[in-house]
Amino acid sequence: MLAMQYGFDLPDDFDMAALRRRIPEIGSRFDALPGLHLKAFLLADRTATAPNRYTPFYLWDDPAGAAGFVTSPDFAAVQAKYGRPVVHGWTPIAHLQGPAAGQVPGFATQHFADLPPTTDLVQRAADERATAAALAGTPGVHSVFTGLDAQGWQVNRTVLWSGQPPADAEGRVFELLYLSAPGGVRSSGAVAKA
Repeated sequence: MLAMQYGFDLPDDFDMAALRRRIPEIGSRFDALPGLHLKAFLLADRTATAPNRYTPFYLWDDPAGAAGFVTSPDFAAVQAKYGRPVVHGWTPIAHLQGPAAGQVPGFATQHFADLPPTTDLVQRAADERATAAALAGTPGVHSVFTGLDAQGWQVNRTVLWSGQPPADAEGRVFELLYLSAPGGVRSSGAVAKA
């Protein structure tokens, strides 16, 4: 398994409503992407500390699928519209289903942590697995992915939620506007609201 993500910071005057309408229209194109475990189309409005952001998150069962996608006409269309993004990748530390795994998630939280050179990687991985296990037992959690970028030394914890995450959830909150999940629960295009 491999996680992959790219994203675009969008200007304040960007038509976010149009993007919210467009994502469910194009989402089904990815429902049968070779090697794909899931693709979560994530969108967040500007906050006091962060810009508007569109950032698809992928989990690949077959890493070759990731390479196939970034060299495909679909990714070329992304580049034509937004420019060529930096594509980040993480190998899994933990990937667990939560009690809402059978429901269509409507939100996601993402937390990124840089790992300084003094980090005890053995202990940090054990701590991340324990955190993922605790989150996977939380009501409303669809799934938890925690991964390591061993080039940039960063941990990514992405949690998919069936409804609005609790106020104390760690990380930035995104609307999950469409979920492509070959072999699993797919989005209807409707966003779950709490």
